[in-house]
Amino acid sequence: MSCELCEIRKAEILYQDKEIVVAVKDNVLTPGQITVFPKEHFTIMEMVPSKIMGRCLGAAKKISIAVFENMGAQGTNILIRNGLAAGQNLPHFCIEIIPRQENDGLKLSWEPKQLMEDELDQIFLQLTDDGEVTLVEDKRQKKEEVEVLDEDSEDVEENKKDNGKDNRKNPKTLDKGKENYLLKSLRRMP
Repeated sequence: MSCELCEIRKAEILYQDKEIVVAVKDNVLTPGQITVFPKEHFTIMEMVPSKIMGRCLGAAKKISIAVFENMGAQGTNILIRNGLAAGQNLPHFCIEIIPRQENDGLKLSWEPKQLMEDELDQIFLQLTDDGEVTLVEDKRQKKEEVEVLDEDSEDVEENKKDNGKDNRKNPKTLDKGKENYLLKSLRRMP
């Protein structure tokens, strides 16, 4: 079975290095939606090595900042559809950064349901070992320090060598006269 992300066209790629790709697809929920995914094919999040997962999350964070600052978004949804029951429609792990505006008509919310105390106890027992929370470590992976994208990383230099330029905008910089989106968000909080 072919994978849409593995076969993505170069024209859609905003950034890539030896481990991850950041791309714009034509089938999106809102204009400006960006997809971050590992180059190597991993079907679900649990298969992605910690180092690559850290790079994907670091890229998603930077893309979210760029969407706020460069596209004037009022919010972003960061979406991972992990498994068929979660609505995953591509057999390749990815993170979607979805630009949002107030009253844009996109409904991604759901109504929370109140659990009974015995349901909470059951969940607690399923996720703990002798009353202690355990985080399961994938035995196939070595312990790795999570690495995030860094403007000075070797991968960016390799990307510059490959195509002669740095295709990324620096989302850390704020244009003079533009208000910081974090301050805008804080003012809106009740």
